[in-house]
Amino acid sequence: MKILFVCGGNTCRSPMAEVIFRNLCKRRGRKDIFVSSAGAAVEAGLPVIDDTYVALKSCGETIGRRKKSAVQFKPSMIYEYDLIITMTKFVKRFIGDFENVKTLDEVAGCGDILDPFGYPIDVYIEVCKKLQKSMEVLYNKT
Repeated sequence: MKILFVCGGNTCRSPMAEVIFRNLCKRRGRKDIFVSSAGAAVEAGLPVIDDTYVALKSCGETIGRRKKSAVQFKPSMIYEYDLIITMTKFVKRFIGDFENVKTLDEVAGCGDILDPFGYPIDVYIEVCKKLQKSMEVLYNKT
C-alpha cells in the first residue's frame, strides 16, 4: 500500500504525518506500507521547517538522518498512491474528488489539521500530538 500525506507547503504538517506514520509502521513490523508527503502549493526544494523536527523529537518520534525537502503535489500522484490523506478540506478540494483522496478528518475524526507555520513551537507540538492520535486511528484502518 502507498500512502501520501498532503498539506499546503509540505514543510510542517504532511512531513510530520509522514514521519509519525512511518515510525508507527516500523514499530508494528509493517513493511508493506510506503509513506510519503507532498504539498499543494510548494516551492520545490524548500527545507522542512526546523520547528517541525523539534516538535517531532519533543513528541518522542524518531526522525532519521536525511532531511526532507518540499515536494509539489502532481496530478499523476492520484494514480500512483492507493490513499491520499489531506490535512484540510481545502487541500482535498484542490486535489479533486477522487475515491482514494480523503481528509484526515474523514478517516480519523480529528477536524482539519491547521498549519502551525509562523506560530511558536508549542503550536507545532500541539499539531504533532494531534497527528500522533490521528495516525494511530488511520493505521488501525489500513
